[in-house]
Amino acid sequence: MTDLEKPALPSSDPALRGHLLPASGRRIAVAAALLAILALAWTQLAPWPRTGAVYVAKQMCSCLFLTGRSEASCRTDFGGYVTLYTLRIDRSGLPKTASVTTSLAIFRGEAVYEDGYGCRIAR
Repeated sequence: MTDLEKPALPSSDPALRGHLLPASGRRIAVAAALLAILALAWTQLAPWPRTGAVYVAKQMCSCLFLTGRSEASCRTDFGGYVTLYTLRIDRSGLPKTASVTTSLAIFRGEAVYEDGYGCRIAR
C-alpha cells in the first residue's frame, strides 16, 4: 500500500476530530459571523429611531404652534410610544420662533416653528 492509498488516521487531539478548525478557530469564526450580522442589522435598523425622533418633533411642533393645542392634547395623537422620547419644547422666542427637540437614546430630531412659514425639520 502506498502513502496515497493509506486512509487518514483520526487525530489524536479530541478537539480536532471531525472538524476543520480547532476550537479556538471556531470561536473566532463564530464571533466574526456575529459581528457581521450585528453590523448589517445596525445599518438596516439605525435609521428607524432617528426617523421616529424627527417625525415626533415635527408633528409636536405643528400640533403645538400651528393648531395651538396643549402638550397633553398633542401627546394623545401619538399613542403610547411618544413616552419613549424625551421632549424639550422651547417657547422662548414666541410669537416669532419656537422649537421642539426630541431624543431617543442617541437619536435626535428637531423641528422649528417660524411665524409665517410654519414648522420645518431643523436636523
